[in-house]
Amino acid sequence: MRTFALAAAALSLLVLTGPGVHAMGADPTPAPKANTAQQDYAAGVQAIQSGQYDKGIESLKKVIAVEPKNADAYNYLGFAYRKKGDVAQAGTNYDTALKLNANHKGALEYQGELFLKLNKMEDAMKNQARLQVLCPTGCAELRELDRAIADHKASGGQST
Repeated sequence: MRTFALAAAALSLLVLTGPGVHAMGADPTPAPKANTAQQDYAAGVQAIQSGQYDKGIESLKKVIAVEPKNADAYNYLGFAYRKKGDVAQAGTNYDTALKLNANHKGALEYQGELFLKLNKMEDAMKNQARLQVLCPTGCAELRELDRAIADHKASGGQST
């Protein structure tokens, strides 16, 4: 009987203090907000992939304001600026991505493509060598940079 009374008291306490019961006048606990940096990142990447570079840049700048060590965001910022023709901003963003993550394969590929645009074949080939170390059995980033280097050589060094 004593066990029943203790169990009933514990159950009453649980019911009274459970998540659905609030003190008089207290606001219910708000639901946690979705991670807006993740949403901004996804929106930025989607915009960039559809050729809306300014919109993508705007979204990704919001990401780095909240997550200043997000190498992926800096990498895509560099990509968007490069596609817009702003090589200085592209280079700055790739450099930042690689300072944050020296093994960022995407930044190594895209920076290598920027080097080709600037006719810096030696620098592009350094990125290629780094990717060869990171991807001993191959990877998409290495294949893309290999293709870009081959195309650049075939074009007689004309930037694409």
